[in-house]
Amino acid sequence: MHKAILRHTAALPAVISLGAAALAAPVAAQSIAFSEGAADITFFYSSANNSWDVVFREKGNTVATGLTTPYGTPPGGVGGSTGDHNFTELNVLVSDAPAISVNGISYFVTPAADTTYNTDTQPDLGFRTRLKEVDNGNEVDQFDNLRATLNPTESTMPTDAEFILFRAGNPLEGEPETIILYETNAGDLVHDWPAWGHTHWHWGFSEQGEYSLLFDFQGIGGLHGPSSTDSVRVNFSVIPEPGTFAAAFGLVALGIVFFRRRRGQES
Repeated sequence: MHKAILRHTAALPAVISLGAAALAAPVAAQSIAFSEGAADITFFYSSANNSWDVVFREKGNTVATGLTTPYGTPPGGVGGSTGDHNFTELNVLVSDAPAISVNGISYFVTPAADTTYNTDTQPDLGFRTRLKEVDNGNEVDQFDNLRATLNPTESTMPTDAEFILFRAGNPLEGEPETIILYETNAGDLVHDWPAWGHTHWHWGFSEQGEYSLLFDFQGIGGLHGPSSTDSVRVNFSVIPEPGTFAAAFGLVALGIVFFRRRRGQES
């Protein structure tokens, strides 16, 4: 596999920033600051306009400011929430991340719901796809999958840094002990998400500093695939605190063994 070439080229804020390339209607510029608890990047699609909306969904334990522009009813009429908010920038501070070794590389990681490392005191950013619409009174999937590709040409990272998105699997259900969706060190840059789903994953970074990750995405198969292509940029600043490595040793002592996820395996 080829190794993705991503390099730091400019200073970025000490936060995670996400920009949705297109919204259903113009909204006032705003910045959401997300610091603790859980929240989701949520995807909606308008089949009438062949366009995408990417919004921020707050949860009951979300700690965030700037939630000033509710998203409203999604174009398909399915899967919306009063917790959905439009944004032009989503800023998430990762300030106390433990380090975990995956495939021989040590990564600073964010928490993820339903995993060993899950805490309300740090931001847990999940993926939520709500790609359905009402057709003749029935709710139907708009696509078979949402294909999201990490774009190495338009992404930057600190020198010699790597990125990974992963979580623990369930070997009793035939999964490896760790499921890896994206891994720049292995050249794994593409994942197909289900049209309707909600999962949380560890975002992992091998170096402290700023990361700007651009994901291109498109609806595949189903009623409306292939759709137009859109993108969302995720900018991270990783600032682990002293004591991080002590926490990491505790996780390693659990005997976690990591295997590379087979390309095409569904989460």
